[in-house]
Amino acid sequence: MKEKLNLALYELKYAFIGIKRHLLLCLSAISAITISLFLMAAFLVVGIHVDHFATNVQSDLSIHVILDQDIVEDDQIDAIEDQILELSNVDSIEFSDKENELELMIDEKGDAFSIYKGEENPLSNAFFVYVQDEKQIQDTSEQIEQIEGVSSSAYGGSSVTQLINLLDMVRKVGYGVILLLLILSIYLIFNTIRTTIFSRQEEIIIMRQVGGTNAFIKRPFEVQGVLIGLFGSLLPVATLYFGYAKLYEVLEGQLFSNLFSLIEPNQIVWQVGLIITLIGLLIGGFASFWAVTKYLKVKR
Repeated sequence: MKEKLNLALYELKYAFIGIKRHLLLCLSAISAITISLFLMAAFLVVGIHVDHFATNVQSDLSIHVILDQDIVEDDQIDAIEDQILELSNVDSIEFSDKENELELMIDEKGDAFSIYKGEENPLSNAFFVYVQDEKQIQDTSEQIEQIEGVSSSAYGGSSVTQLINLLDMVRKVGYGVILLLLILSIYLIFNTIRTTIFSRQEEIIIMRQVGGTNAFIKRPFEVQGVLIGLFGSLLPVATLYFGYAKLYEVLEGQLFSNLFSLIEPNQIVWQVGLIITLIGLLIGGFASFWAVTKYLKVKR
């Protein structure tokens, strides 16, 4: 146990020595990683919110199916409901009688429609149909309209599908940019560690001559890379911690409407902050491992 602790302290010591000897080079790598992680954090926040918004839109997305005026008996309504449920893309269905339909119209268009309450109600019974795949909602709506006893069905038209496609595109672009930033960060740390290794060739040769194994030689460089990644993640995480809470406060927790409600600061900060820190550590460790392994393989 004591030997392992001494070895860990040795690796940490020489990692800091490597950073000190090549301070400007390491600061350059840390700055590049900081900028990359800033952008990653921003795109992760956007990506997570796009998923959140898409979930909200999908959960609120339904097909409003209006029945014929003469569909009033329970067995007629049940028969139509069974036919709708047989459609492959239908997830669930909710019945809305004509009194409830009138209440929804009053809420949407104003109290002037209250005069139609009671026997004067001209509306029909209806269903709200929820789908499994929102991209197929138009086809499902058209299939429902073919069922006997259905007067019409509406789902919001092309504006709904355009919104879904837009959210999907933003999500894909965001994750694509994150992938590119990961590759760029790995490349920057790789070059930093490789330059450090080349400047310490004599030291590596001496360690090999006295019996140092490749693992013993590699570990200080790998720790150095992990430290560079850690230092590069500190400022983005701190900015996320204070910046997102302020943004949430200014926007009062939502964009435009409740449909686009923002995620609570505690949840998003811990989630994205942990991801960013782990990415920094993994990028640093992997790039360093790659660089030193490649060098030792060449100089074997």
